[in-house]
Amino acid sequence: MHFVFVINPYAGVENSERSLLEQLENDTSLDYSIYYTKSSGDATRYVRQMLETNTENKEYCFVCCGGDGTINEVINGMVNQKHCCFSVFPCGSGNDYVKYFGGEQLFTDISKYSTGEIVDVDVMEVNGRYSVNVINLGFETQVVKFMHKVKRMPFLGGKNSYTTGLLMALCTALVNRYEIIADGNVVNPEGKFLLCTLANGSYVGGAYKCAPLSKINDGLMELCLAKCMNIFRLIPLIKVYKEGKHIGNDKFKKYIEYRQVKEVEVHSEKTVTLCLDGEIIEANDVTIINHQKKLKFYVPRQ
Repeated sequence: MHFVFVINPYAGVENSERSLLEQLENDTSLDYSIYYTKSSGDATRYVRQMLETNTENKEYCFVCCGGDGTINEVINGMVNQKHCCFSVFPCGSGNDYVKYFGGEQLFTDISKYSTGEIVDVDVMEVNGRYSVNVINLGFETQVVKFMHKVKRMPFLGGKNSYTTGLLMALCTALVNRYEIIADGNVVNPEGKFLLCTLANGSYVGGAYKCAPLSKINDGLMELCLAKCMNIFRLIPLIKVYKEGKHIGNDKFKKYIEYRQVKEVEVHSEKTVTLCLDGEIIEANDVTIINHQKKLKFYVPRQ
């Protein structure tokens, strides 16, 4: 297998990239190449082109070196292609997807890449775009918008970006108005909500365990919708949500709608704003479908 390390030079921490390059120089067992992305969307273009011109049916593993947005770009180039899998060398501020598989430490040791396991994983489709980890609607989408604005600021950015964005969203995004229909059933009959998360992975925002019951390839998305509430009720919920203890919690059960679903529709008189693995998109008449075991993920040796 040939490993292609797709590096987003704008996404991560300089020390992470240096560590990667030093390890690659010292590892003689790995067949690899390196590609630096040049702009937004370039990773998708590059991966798709590599696979469409793969006339020799060579096996490729595209290792995403950046944040969750880099993963999103790479997998959008892989969908419906053969002879490929993806992995992650975590360089971003969140690194949420790999937490499902045991965390960053396993994926930052290049010596473990020479032998590994390929796992089939689900992927969510949104009007022709794809997401492997988490899709957000409402409050958390606004959190990510603010997070992008501060992520390179000292103290407020980096691994604190999500928390900073969360605090800013508390002032602007407590009520969101979309109709959400899951497998034919309206989840929020009143037509409003605080946040809605659809997940195949378990984590969002670097440390928030939004979907503690998720399974990466069971064919189902974890839908968690939080109803509108005042800020004094929300603040204690945030701590519980971070720990992954919000589902089945007696204190918050009247505010939380949770179910496992295959398809979700989102309707609004205005444009719907969604966050796919950290990437903000806008769409009308949104349909979200989960495809079981549509992609292959490479997990380094335990």
